[in-house]
Amino acid sequence: MNWERRGRRSVSLGKYAVGYDTLRRPDGKTVRRVWFDPPDSVAIVARTGDEIVLIEEYRSRLGETVVSCPAGRVEPGESFEAAARRELREETGYEARNVRHLETYYPAAGMRKRRGIVFASELTPGRQRLEPDEFIDVRTVPVTDAIDAVRAAPTCGWALPPLLLAREEGLL
Repeated sequence: MNWERRGRRSVSLGKYAVGYDTLRRPDGKTVRRVWFDPPDSVAIVARTGDEIVLIEEYRSRLGETVVSCPAGRVEPGESFEAAARRELREETGYEARNVRHLETYYPAAGMRKRRGIVFASELTPGRQRLEPDEFIDVRTVPVTDAIDAVRAAPTCGWALPPLLLAREEGLL
């Protein structure tokens, strides 16, 4: 299958870029495909003893409150592990002694960003360091209830994929 890019249009929106490519498909037809370029992100499965640390946060784009794993943006030059330590500390107050990168994937084909899944353990509680526009409640749930807890509310990619992967890895 031979796809040929014939053109690209994009616009920068601060830290993001959006645009479309004009492509020639293998059958000869020309099409446009939209893309979105946000920064890479990380989701953290944080385990403290027999509990998983989750966050509850209103997601304005969804218009709903969701329960998910702590998560956030990877800053330029930052590894998934370093971003996981920072985001976990900022959003929950927990410091992780150990972090382990489990997986990197593309959360959606139209977004050219990667999401890392990191498992954090040997946690020490501390004080949240939220940004002025963040309003996050921290909760812990038994490991055996974590997947049910995120499925009880509207779920998103910050919750179910990381927990299922951690379960598959034998970490839950």
